[in-house]
Amino acid sequence: MILTTPTAECIKWRAGILKSISILKTVIENELTRLDKKAGYVLANRWLGRVNARLTYCDQYITDLSGEDLAKWAERVSRDVEIGIAQYSTKQGAGAVRAFLKEQATMAGALFDDWEDSDKVNALMLRMVTPEWWKRQAKRQWIIVEQILRECGQVHRHASPYASSWALNKFRQQLQNNRAFLEGWEAVNDLGQSYTLAQLSEKGISNPKNRKAELMVRIRGFEEMAAYLGHESYFITITCPSKYHPISNGRRNRKYLKADCPTVRDAHAYLNGVWKRFRAYCKNHGIPFYGLRTVEPHHDGCPHWHLITFVKPENAAHFLSAFRAYAMEEDGKERGAAEHRFTVVKIDPSKGTAAGYAAKYVAKNIDGEDIDTDFETGRSGKDAAQRITAWARLNRIRQFQFFGGASVTVWRELRRLGVNAAPKAFPDIYHAANRADWSKFVTLMGGVFAGRNQTLKPHYSEPEPNQFGEMVASIKGVCRAADVVVTRLYEWTVQRVGTGSLALENGAAVPWTCVNNCTRGSSSPPYQPNYQP
Repeated sequence: MILTTPTAECIKWRAGILKSISILKTVIENELTRLDKKAGYVLANRWLGRVNARLTYCDQYITDLSGEDLAKWAERVSRDVEIGIAQYSTKQGAGAVRAFLKEQATMAGALFDDWEDSDKVNALMLRMVTPEWWKRQAKRQWIIVEQILRECGQVHRHASPYASSWALNKFRQQLQNNRAFLEGWEAVNDLGQSYTLAQLSEKGISNPKNRKAELMVRIRGFEEMAAYLGHESYFITITCPSKYHPISNGRRNRKYLKADCPTVRDAHAYLNGVWKRFRAYCKNHGIPFYGLRTVEPHHDGCPHWHLITFVKPENAAHFLSAFRAYAMEEDGKERGAAEHRFTVVKIDPSKGTAAGYAAKYVAKNIDGEDIDTDFETGRSGKDAAQRITAWARLNRIRQFQFFGGASVTVWRELRRLGVNAAPKAFPDIYHAANRADWSKFVTLMGGVFAGRNQTLKPHYSEPEPNQFGEMVASIKGVCRAADVVVTRLYEWTVQRVGTGSLALENGAAVPWTCVNNCTRGSSSPPYQPNYQP
């Protein structure tokens, strides 16, 4: 028998918790009422206890603070940590300092497990006395608030698909803040040339148009190689067991609650686990393959994967049966699993192309262009793309990942050289990259199955200590044995626009943005301008 009416003691206990919760209070109260009726007040109390444990740190600060208020909070906390370190160091020694750091880092939700490595602990300590570190940790805890909103039924096609309204608003505000930052700071090289970070970001793959174009160039190149080599292509979708979904058939999913409400990261980790085991199997059985993986959410925020894979015809049956077996290992006999957990479409070149399959998912997950209506939600393509991007950034999900082929780092570095700058040591590879010919580039680099035996590799500088005492090497160019081509000739400093000096103090650093050297003209394909340093 389910007890649906909380006792007086329970009501008092709940009131004490709800009193400390800010903007989530209403949705949590509504969810408690629903759980009381559907699952009983005991299970509802258990859920509220988990909510309270997660919100003890983040709700007060993260949902209510932003801008200057968040900056002041980060300044105060970093100063308190610095004082705490000094006090523990003086009175109790290094062991007490480490315990104090561990307590503070754990409370902040920091992803750090190297407590036995003194060098790494020291680097963490230096970070924890900077306001910037605390700002980043605070923003990362938005994921906790979003997860609780998912548990409360605030993320689905009839409410707010892919991401909650709260998360979407945070994302939009962050875009505005990022734009203001990029326009307010500039990079200046040793020749005195200056460009705002906004100008530079438009030239790299942080620009959605450049990012989408590069993805399409690479998948089209793979398709050309597969046609030449006689490889078969398959469009594969793998999904999570039903317990990872908050919503099932338009209703709240009881399996989700029984599984302790898995997060988006939990679901993604499940898919990654399937993928790792399958790749290890293929490696052990001599089944090479290559292609592109795309991650996108269902309307309730649970991720699923789409893969375009290329494989030798003689390996195809073994490849697919093994992949299906791994995808069905967990809860493979539950209702609907056989139909939805692992689906395969063989791509017939006479009816459609791999690039054609990829185009839809690339557009949906980047900018929504050429998509009138999102089938999953019924919303416009652009609205869906913005929501999916908000979901991916909040949950730190890598949306696109190629496997097999050649190093895209080498590709990008060669394209920085600009036109008429072919290295004498390997002009053919340079021209393939400069002309955006991914198929030829991969072939010259050793082929789709070259692995670590590629013709060129990134060339790095000698490691130097950064502001936190860590030895860091930066990329400088590309190399083949003793042949080195430097692609980054300038030294850059970042400063506020018009200040004329580097505006970094007390170990603080401006947010790092991957930008390319400035351009002085190019005749290369438009997706990613060539850069002439």
